[in-house]
Amino acid sequence: MPVLVRIAFRNLLEHKAKSLIIGILLALGVVILVVGNAFMDTAAKGVKDSFIGNYTGDIFIAAATKNPVSLFGVQSVGGQESTPNIPYYDKIERKLSTEPQITGTTSQVTGFALVSPKDSDKQGFALLFGIDPASYYKLFHNAYAIEGRLLKPGEEGLLISQHMAKQYAKEAGFTPKIGQELTLTGMGKAGFKIRVVPLVGIIGYKVRSEATDFISYADVNTVRILSGLTVGNDPDEPVTRAQKAILDASGDSLFGSVTILPANAAKAPAAKPAASAASAAPAAPKPRPAAQADTGAWHFIMARVRSPAAAPALILALNKWFSAEGIDARAAGWKAAAGPFAASIDVVRIVFNIAIIIVAVVAVIIMMNTLVISVIERTGEIGTMRALGAQKLFVRRMFLVETLTIAAVFGLIGMLLAFGVIGALNLAHITATNPFLRILFAGDVLHPAVDPFSVVWSLVLVGLVAVAAHLYPVSLALKVQPVRAMQTE
Repeated sequence: MPVLVRIAFRNLLEHKAKSLIIGILLALGVVILVVGNAFMDTAAKGVKDSFIGNYTGDIFIAAATKNPVSLFGVQSVGGQESTPNIPYYDKIERKLSTEPQITGTTSQVTGFALVSPKDSDKQGFALLFGIDPASYYKLFHNAYAIEGRLLKPGEEGLLISQHMAKQYAKEAGFTPKIGQELTLTGMGKAGFKIRVVPLVGIIGYKVRSEATDFISYADVNTVRILSGLTVGNDPDEPVTRAQKAILDASGDSLFGSVTILPANAAKAPAAKPAASAASAAPAAPKPRPAAQADTGAWHFIMARVRSPAAAPALILALNKWFSAEGIDARAAGWKAAAGPFAASIDVVRIVFNIAIIIVAVVAVIIMMNTLVISVIERTGEIGTMRALGAQKLFVRRMFLVETLTIAAVFGLIGMLLAFGVIGALNLAHITATNPFLRILFAGDVLHPAVDPFSVVWSLVLVGLVAVAAHLYPVSLALKVQPVRAMQTE
């Protein structure tokens, strides 16, 4: 092997131009791989940490559905499939409480609503997370109040993000104010549901992501009623002018019946009509009781575990238990819960990998052509070595050592250049100017981090590309007969 190394270095120095061409290609390959993987790893880790720590937990449990389900609902074509409730919710909670790896759980109902000031026809859209503040804020600590405060346990109200508050002011034409009564109009399985709740707080996030901009929080009973998760009958209450404007804007004929619910409908029983013995008029009909929230209805359960590495095995065990118990539910990881936001990172990574494959193919072709020229120029040298007794295996090893030497030297140079590029990007504090860049940057400012595994893998991949490129030229050289090769100048 020392002889092959000496020969390799001598030949590389004698063919500096060709060695430099191959080396530059390999160094650029390392830079692209290391910097690109730093982007991908940073984005993936940012989204993962954001969702696990702030929305999804390590384990996400929902009712089994044909289409994928996430925290944002069932991902069906046209968005027509409603999110089903978790079956045997209490039984599943008892099971989770017996798992030593699980450190805490919380539950959620997801809904959508139009938001407008009371007695106003101005309206915006809201994605609502219905939560139990006591367990939710114990598990997730991302949100904080910029104005007002967070929801208290048992309190009815609404929290909106600072981003949505600005959106309402800019696009819907109203500026939300703390304490203001807002009308929420939701479309559930039973038609329109309207609730009037106070704005309790405008919130920000310690770790901001694309998802946080659009999430609003409300007490779970409000979201249950807006989503049609109720028991009882619809009340016959009058529709105000502002509420009618909202319904007219949305189109009654498309969505069916209208239900107007007061803010305390979830817990206050309907009052009985007063009877008048002196009156000769017929008694007024007894009003139907107001629909009440189904307090046992939940869409999702999220759980945190002591060690993230234990989550996959625990998810598998829970799914086996669901099957054995006949419970039509499914446990999954954070990616399933994150839904389209996690998928966006996967799409970017796929596009990046396709681009890398294309670049690798082009690099192999260029390197192969360069090596073919080098081999043709050294035909006489190869023939002489073969005539003196060198076996084909020796010649193959000689070219392999030369190729790996170039890959090692220029691979290290490329790695140092990649570290320099990443350091410069961190110092530049590049800010995201659109939602796509915010996802790619895993925040508002780009701070790519190098994963040691990605660096090692990049060097290995570049070495494999170099080895693949040298195979064909060497096979051509070995086909030449030693006598003819010695006669070639």
